Amino acid sequence: MKMGCAGCLVLLIGLGFVAILVGGFIFLSGNIFEEPRSEALEWSRSDASSARAALREVLLRDAGQSGRQDPILLSEREINALVARHLAETAGLRFDPFAIRLTQGQFLLQGRTLLRSLLHGPPFAQLAAYLPVSQLNRPIWITVRGYLAIQPGDPGVRPGQARVTLTEFNLGRQPVGNWPFSVVMGSAGSGLLKWQVPGTVRDIDIQDRRLVIRTR
Repeated sequence: MKMGCAGCLVLLIGLGFVAILVGGFIFLSGNIFEEPRSEALEWSRSDASSARAALREVLLRDAGQSGRQDPILLSEREINALVARHLAETAGLRFDPFAIRLTQGQFLLQGRTLLRSLLHGPPFAQLAAYLPVSQLNRPIWITVRGYLAIQPGDPGVRPGQARVTLTEFNLGRQPVGNWPFSVVMGSAGSGLLKWQVPGTVRDIDIQDRRLVIRTR
């Protein structure tokens, strides 16, 4: 029983320490609420339809129902529509505005969301209930740079895995390193950085303003 009480005390002290860190991060780091330099990118949510059609072709190849071997191309506009919808549906991250730019070998994502949208992982989700609503609803810009790697599977048998490696993560104008995204977002964040792909996918190549999917 005494050990249980001691454990509760340690937990409360730990949560208090984290709360202080979070409070300092949110209220004292004014740079995280400043708007970074960004450029608008035109795209429409209807572009997601053509992107999903291209991804259906990947599934057909994985199931042996398509004999095509040509690379599958997704435009920058299609990637923007697809990723924006995926972030909103799977992680509750809704951005306005939102832009992903594709350059040789890497991507740059920039978007504005609300601070509350980032607080998913424990204990941040629990602590959010004690933060002022005005702070939780403050708009905050995210800038992410990274690249994509594929671990191939077996066509029609075993799925492969796609993994995103972040090389830059900024809140507003403040570089914060890569760890806050995984810690603050919790499991929702880790699910955005790796996911299964059909086993037929051999590699995914980021080129200037387009994504190239090659299959086996």
